[in-house]
Amino acid sequence: MLLRRSVGVRRVLKDWRVIIDGREIRTPSSNVLALPTEEMAWGIAAEWEEQSARVQPHTMPLMTLASTAIDQLPQIRPKMVNSMVRCLDADAACFRSQQPQLAAAEQRMFAPLIRWCACELRLPLATTSSLTLQHPAGAVDRAQQLLGEVGDWELAALDWLTSWSKSFVLALALARGRIEAADATIAVRLAEQHQIDEWGEVEAGHDLDAAHVALSLSAGAGFFRLLRGPGEIPQRNRGNLRAR
Repeated sequence: MLLRRSVGVRRVLKDWRVIIDGREIRTPSSNVLALPTEEMAWGIAAEWEEQSARVQPHTMPLMTLASTAIDQLPQIRPKMVNSMVRCLDADAACFRSQQPQLAAAEQRMFAPLIRWCACELRLPLATTSSLTLQHPAGAVDRAQQLLGEVGDWELAALDWLTSWSKSFVLALALARGRIEAADATIAVRLAEQHQIDEWGEVEAGHDLDAAHVALSLSAGAGFFRLLRGPGEIPQRNRGNLRAR
């Protein structure tokens, strides 16, 4: 049962705040939830409006990402960057199955993204059908450079997308609008879908996993859109939320 709340947003100097029953909400570490765009504030306000008397953080990915950027990034940024760079050694976009049909599907899905990384981002990457992957010299340095160019808000979302997609390549593609979340979900689940097609779907198993992946990738991609500013949330989607 939803708890009736008065939820809205308010501008404070250059930032935006989410207001619930007249009070600004804070992060789990009690920091001010100072948001960079009005669109981000509306998105998080919508998450809060859907909460019951018992708040469920796992249903609030935007709030989670914003809190991570504010509470954790100043302290763990180097560790987060290194974690994403290490992901290149096991990046799902760089591996090809030894099963011909699945390998062909992986090639169709991932080869354009590998080329995009090389041509547009100057990030050359290798692919393999074995258990070992050796990227060209300079790939790690370039990945670190790309991550060093983004702010804490973007880095939090990149880390989220890398974790859920098991691919730094897919995370970059989603962040830069090269692919949509729906296509990324298909890419992430290629091998699993291949098994489902061959052996059948496990009810309350495969379907739930697909839903979690789709939701999480959509949230991460949406977070980037909300960071870009005006025009990302149509007025009609703001429901009963009110500006303060």
